[in-house]
Amino acid sequence: MAPSTRSIFDHAPAHPAFERRGLMLDISRNRVPTMDWLKTLIDALALLRYNELQLYTEHTFAYAEHATVWEHASPMTAAEIREIDAYCSARGIELVPNQNSFAHLERWLRHAPYKHLAECPDGFEHPIAGWRTFGGTLAPTEESAAFIDSLYTELLPNFAAKRLHIGCDEPWELGQGHSKERVDREGKHLLYMEFLNRLFALAEKHEHRAQFWADIILERPDLVPQLPKNVTPVIWGYEADSPYAEQCRIVAEAGFKGNFYVAPGAGNWNSFGGRLDVAQANITLAAQEGHRHGASGLLLTAWGDNGHHQPWPTLFPALIMSAQAAWGCPIDAAALPEQIDQLFYPDDAPGHGAAICALGKIDALLPQPAPPSSFLHTAFFATEEKLNDLLQTIARHSLQAVENALDQIDPTGLDPEIGLSVKLNRYALKRCMRIKQGHAPAAQESGVYESLLQEFETLWTARSRIGGLAESLELMRAVKH
Repeated sequence: MAPSTRSIFDHAPAHPAFERRGLMLDISRNRVPTMDWLKTLIDALALLRYNELQLYTEHTFAYAEHATVWEHASPMTAAEIREIDAYCSARGIELVPNQNSFAHLERWLRHAPYKHLAECPDGFEHPIAGWRTFGGTLAPTEESAAFIDSLYTELLPNFAAKRLHIGCDEPWELGQGHSKERVDREGKHLLYMEFLNRLFALAEKHEHRAQFWADIILERPDLVPQLPKNVTPVIWGYEADSPYAEQCRIVAEAGFKGNFYVAPGAGNWNSFGGRLDVAQANITLAAQEGHRHGASGLLLTAWGDNGHHQPWPTLFPALIMSAQAAWGCPIDAAALPEQIDQLFYPDDAPGHGAAICALGKIDALLPQPAPPSSFLHTAFFATEEKLNDLLQTIARHSLQAVENALDQIDPTGLDPEIGLSVKLNRYALKRCMRIKQGHAPAAQESGVYESLLQEFETLWTARSRIGGLAESLELMRAVKH
C-alpha cells in the first residue's frame, strides 16, 4: 500500500507560501542515516511537497585526503552523494550541499594536521559551556580560506545543485586567539564579515550561490545592507518566541526580500520524545513572519546536538507541520496522528501517530531547563549534583503527571523506536523520582540501564550507520546511574 498525503494538504492554496521548501538534516552529530533510510525519508519529503534537502556536514563527507577526520564516522562517500542526488532529482527535490566553513569544525581542528588553522588551537572559554579543549572556529586567514576552497573543489562536483550552504554560525571563540588584536581594534563583526566575503567569493568561483546562517550578521543590523545581494541569508530560531518578526524585517529592508530563508526547528533534539508544542509554535511563527516579509524559503532544521539520542520517529510530526506551513496550509495538531500513520506507517495498524504525538507532549509537562532542551533529557545526562539542583525547580506532583502520561502510551506492536523513546523518558523520570524521594539506586537499576543501552545500540543500527554510535553510547555511560 502506497503512503498517502490525504488530509495533509486539505484546503491548500493553488501555490505554496514559499518557493523553496526544505529539510536540513544533521548528519554530523554522530548519526548518519543508512542509504535505505535516507531514501525512505526522501520518499516522504516528495509526498510532502518538499523541494530541497540539505545534509548538514562538518566532517561526514569522505574527503579523499582527510581520512583522519572521518575514519570513524561512517561518512557519505562521493558515490553515495551522487546516488542520493539522482534519487532526489527524480522526485523533484534538489540536494543542496551543506558544508560548515567557519565554525563548528571541532572534528577537524582537534587533529594535528589542521590544528594550526584554528582561531584557538589550544582551547577556549565557551560563553555557555565553559572551557573547551579543542577550538572549533577557523582563524579568518587566507590559509583557512584556501583550505575551505580545497574542500569545495572535491565536494561540489558531486551535486547537480548550484546552491551551497556555507554555514558560518556561532564562531564562539572568534577574537580570543589568532585574531584577538584585530578584534580588539576593529571589532568582531567587521572581521567576521571580511572572512564571510572570502567564502562568498569561493562559492562564486565554484559557480555556486551561497546560503549562510544569519545569526552573527544580525547582531549588527547596520552591516546587513553591505552583504552581496546574490547570497541568501538563512534566519534560524527554535523557540516559540524566536525574534523572527524583527530579524525578517531587517533582512527584507536590507534588500533581500525574495531572497532569504527562515529556518525553524523540528524541536526533537535534546529530547527523547520531541517538544511538539514548541515545534508547532516555532514553525508557525517562522512561516508567518517569513511569508509576511517575503522570504523565499522555509528550511526545517533537524539537529542532533549532544549525541543525537532522539529516535527517528520524533522527527515525523515536524516534517508534516513544516510541509503544511510552507505550502500555506493550517497546521491541525489534532489530525497529526492520522497523518503520521498515513505517511509513515501505511501498511500497519493505526496507533503509531497517536503514540508519537503523545510522546511529543511529555516535555511540556515539565519546565525547560534551557533552550533548546527538555527536562527529562537533561535529567538523564546530569550528574547527581546537577540533577539535585534541577529538581529544586519542580514539585513531586509534576513528576507524577509525567508518569501518568507515559503510562497512557502503549508501544506494543508499534515501531520499536517508539518503545525506545518511552523507555528513555521513563528511565530519566525514575531517576528524578528516586532522587526526589531520597532513595539510593536499587541493585537492579544497573541491569535495567545496560539493557536499555543494548536496545539503543540495536535500534541505532537499523536505520543509522555504525559510525558515531560508540561516542553516543559513551555519553550515555559517562554519568553514573
